[in-house]
Amino acid sequence: MTTAKSFSNFNNQTYKNSKSYGNPSLSSRLKIMAALVDKNQKVLDLGCGTGDFIKILNKKNKEVEGIEISKKVAQIGQKKGFKIKIADLHSTFPYQKNTFNTITAGEIIEHIYDTDFFLKEIKRILKPNGFLVLSTPNIATLGRRLMLLFGVNPLIETSLDHSAGHIRYFTKISLGDLLEKHNFKIINFTSDSINFDQKGRFKSQILAKAFPTFGARLIIKTINLK
Repeated sequence: MTTAKSFSNFNNQTYKNSKSYGNPSLSSRLKIMAALVDKNQKVLDLGCGTGDFIKILNKKNKEVEGIEISKKVAQIGQKKGFKIKIADLHSTFPYQKNTFNTITAGEIIEHIYDTDFFLKEIKRILKPNGFLVLSTPNIATLGRRLMLLFGVNPLIETSLDHSAGHIRYFTKISLGDLLEKHNFKIINFTSDSINFDQKGRFKSQILAKAFPTFGARLIIKTINLK
């Protein structure tokens, strides 16, 4: 039986030797997410890795912190001067109620076993009318729709072997329904690119802005309605 603990162990083992979660192919996603974060906020980045996104957010915010499950990865970020706590996002977050103005979660929710608990914890430490900015792979990308049409597995992992640890997938509607259940209101929805090959060598950011439900990632900003 698969449990939250087993997925936490998987993520910890998978990423324990990572020096950085930064990836040039993800730069557009990070820029879009950063633009959705208001200035002069107290921000928490969930699953922050070595602090790549914290570094970006520090340019316009007064205080930015992070949570990372991998001790080795977190320590690399700490040595760079970033404020990072080592914690498992399947457990109670190590913060008091109403601590942050904004919480970011880039490519995290697809790894979470208990998304209800995850969002409840975000609400607990997020201030009323605070913001949650998140991104996640889009199961309904243009390419995946075409693959399904021809009976091809649309890049969905069927086991933990050779996987990135994704245990769930979202469309804009299903993610919106989950957020609405926890009283988060979507105020901005966009995507980073529509890819025309599996490796993303041929893509369009312009089309992604016009047709975000076909984009590679769902990028959403919500307000916390308590």
